[in-house]
Amino acid sequence: MQKHVVIFQAPIPVGHRVELVWYEVVVDGLFGTSRKERPHEPVITDLDTGIVYVSDRLFVTPGVKRAKEPIEVSEGLNRDAKEVKRVRGVVRGCRVITVLSFSDFELQTELTIAPEG
Repeated sequence: MQKHVVIFQAPIPVGHRVELVWYEVVVDGLFGTSRKERPHEPVITDLDTGIVYVSDRLFVTPGVKRAKEPIEVSEGLNRDAKEVKRVRGVVRGCRVITVLSFSDFELQTELTIAPEG
């Protein structure tokens, strides 16, 4: 069994087959660009329903994000995204957790997966 914590909501039912794929992305910084893996932001595909759970950071998004307004995202992943790891398996446990802070909240999901093979 493997536990994976992601920093977004992914309420996948126990017993569903899933695939998690992690990517490195290009990040602009003070001293130029670099590649960075986001270990808590994989692309999660529920193979039984076809639903994909993912952070917006892997897509091209125009403009500035505004609270409580939808954003447009590209159809495919950012072309600079490079796959670094892939896991397939069956969900054996799923907890969606709301993390409360001073004036906001964040969501995270803990998935327990029995890997294939």
